[in-house]
Amino acid sequence: MIEMAHTAEEKLEHLRVLRNLRLSETDYWTLSDTPEMTQAQIDYRQALRDITKSYTSLDDVVWPSAPTE
Repeated sequence: MIEMAHTAEEKLEHLRVLRNLRLSETDYWTLSDTPEMTQAQIDYRQALRDITKSYTSLDDVVWPSAPTE
């Protein structure tokens, strides 16, 4: 398989796509018919939103751990 080089913008976009997927997996935490989010859940979602401030591609990203609560 031939691997193509990706631009910095493409790498960042790929990171955003995967970040958004992880955020969408926790959207149910914010629904009005569920208990209030825990601080760990709030912190996790914020860490996901902030991921592109620290990383620019999947090559070096360290994903935060999802809370078990």
